[in-house]
Amino acid sequence: MKKVLLTVTIAALLASLTGCYGGAGELSNEYVTIKQYVGVEVEDVVQEETTEEDIDQVLDYMMDQYIRDNDLPEDTEVTDEIVRDGLSTTTDNVEDFRKEIRKQIDETKAESAKESLETRVWEKVIDNTTVEKWPEDRVEEVKQSWIEQYENYASEYGMEYDEYMEAIGLTEDDVEEAARANVKQELIAELIAEKHALRPTEEELQTALEEYAEEYMFTNVDLLLEAIPEEEMELLILQDRVKEWLADRYEVVEPSKEEEQEQEEETSEAEEEAETQAEEELLQEEQTETSE
Repeated sequence: MKKVLLTVTIAALLASLTGCYGGAGELSNEYVTIKQYVGVEVEDVVQEETTEEDIDQVLDYMMDQYIRDNDLPEDTEVTDEIVRDGLSTTTDNVEDFRKEIRKQIDETKAESAKESLETRVWEKVIDNTTVEKWPEDRVEEVKQSWIEQYENYASEYGMEYDEYMEAIGLTEDDVEEAARANVKQELIAELIAEKHALRPTEEELQTALEEYAEEYMFTNVDLLLEAIPEEEMELLILQDRVKEWLADRYEVVEPSKEEEQEQEEETSEAEEEAETQAEEELLQEEQTETSE
């Protein structure tokens, strides 16, 4: 949670940017020039099918928890009765429960693939962007915000700031570089959003805030905004919309052998994360329904 909040904290809302636009596929203002952002070429992200092994892993994870909670023998196997009484409120047999798990994994993998594609396109657009002029006040604001976060972490561990930074392997130059990287992304998102009218409506903003509150495990939006300033959440949501818009307009290129290997490794990691997330979501749903 702390890492998530830190990432969000350094993304605050910039003032609306104005400037002149270049030709098709190019945008510019006094701060940045984006050489190409529509139709950037990236390798496609392929969602792998959910296997029986994937389902077994999730079911085994849930059974381990069920066995511990009910003080049962370790070799206890899942039965229709266990599914009906302890694992699910929507199904009453193992076969249907496995279908429910498959659906959950499929949805999680689809979302993971979508996010991976958006990240690839976004990184390409960042590479295609040149910063013409830095808004130094904004860079300093982001940098100081990040430093304050690390000072708080150091205090929690009973350490001095310098001691903590040394322990995690970060320097002041690293913080400066990270601040500029985040400001660059802010500038890109603002410019594209302005050009293509991507700013969310009040209703869309509220919906996105509710989704983030649920993702970050806040009980409501008000608690989320107590932890993260509203203007920072607005910029985060704006960047999400820009990334999604860009990912709908990319061009597929065939990867080289080295890129194929890297993509397979990335996909494998994403699949593992998806399975873990599916396990946690199903377990959380079970615990929530049990408590109710």
